Amino acid sequence: MRTKPNIIIRLARKTNLNDWLFMRRALWPDCPPKKHREEMAQILADGKDQPAWVAESLSGEIIGFLEVSVRNYADGVGRQDVGYLEGWYVKPKYRKQGVGRALVKTAEEWAVRSGFSHMGSDTWVGNRGSYRAHRAMGYQDVGRDVHFVKKLNIKNKR
Repeated sequence: MRTKPNIIIRLARKTNLNDWLFMRRALWPDCPPKKHREEMAQILADGKDQPAWVAESLSGEIIGFLEVSVRNYADGVGRQDVGYLEGWYVKPKYRKQGVGRALVKTAEEWAVRSGFSHMGSDTWVGNRGSYRAHRAMGYQDVGRDVHFVKKLNIKNKR
């Protein structure tokens, strides 16, 4: 558990599911709630290689979360195991107060303890707030992807 003035960073628990789900849905609104719940259950079951932390105010409000995983590849690093920031979120009224930085620092400390020499992350092209947050914490932009899709007119759908 890590303490910052006015917040506590600690591992997520089952008692945080509702708050955590609310914030996950804000971060990834296109993901169905059922899938969020399944992923959260998996994270809680596999805390060693896929931990999640929450930021809790001194009044007990859950104000942010961060999830990491272990990946065997990250752009800019190549084929080696790395810690990976899968997603982090801080409630809007608590942003720009060091909460996100404290969450990321906790994840980086976990990665070092786990023997990883790098931490990877990604964001959507055009997500300027996330881009600035990453850069402010020392993350380097190592590439950008744009994915395309085209809807086809077919008669027999799979």
